[in-house]
Amino acid sequence: MEGTEQYALESYQWLLERILMDMGMSNMVERVKLTIRPDQTLFIISIKVKHSSGKRPVYDIAEIKSQEGGTFIEIKDESYAPRFLATLWRLYGRDRVQQLTRLEIFVEGVSAEELSTLKLDPEEETRSQLLDAIWRLLPEGLKVRHEFYDDNIMTIVATEHVMTVDFIEEAKKMHQYMRGEVEE
Repeated sequence: MEGTEQYALESYQWLLERILMDMGMSNMVERVKLTIRPDQTLFIISIKVKHSSGKRPVYDIAEIKSQEGGTFIEIKDESYAPRFLATLWRLYGRDRVQQLTRLEIFVEGVSAEELSTLKLDPEEETRSQLLDAIWRLLPEGLKVRHEFYDDNIMTIVATEHVMTVDFIEEAKKMHQYMRGEVEE
């Protein structure tokens, strides 16, 4: 962490830790680098997440049983529950997906065979959640933003007024540092 105001850095570190804990993402983050310079209205954050094991077939995380009118699903790996439910809503609509309990779902009019072919991409969901965490952390007035994305690194630079070439270059260097391409 670097910046011109130690209190701001400590506050944002505390806030980021709380946001990640609340979202259940603390164990997914490998490294964070943060630069805050209020005198320049500059905020740069770069987060590196741990690689996941790739797409997982639904039958690895849930038991799927045909029933009259649809398919009953019991989720075995609860860490996938939110993204699995969101995927079902996106594919079949909220009106056809009934969440009976936290880990039990009924999908109306969809066969067990069709559901068993689904695969969940944990990295796609992680990127989405990470972006949400960063948006929660960013100061409200910093509306001018520029992003850099890789498979497992996300860097965002934000300012209040004009995004300068120097700000973008500093964020780019931070992003490259997080990838291990440049020394600090």
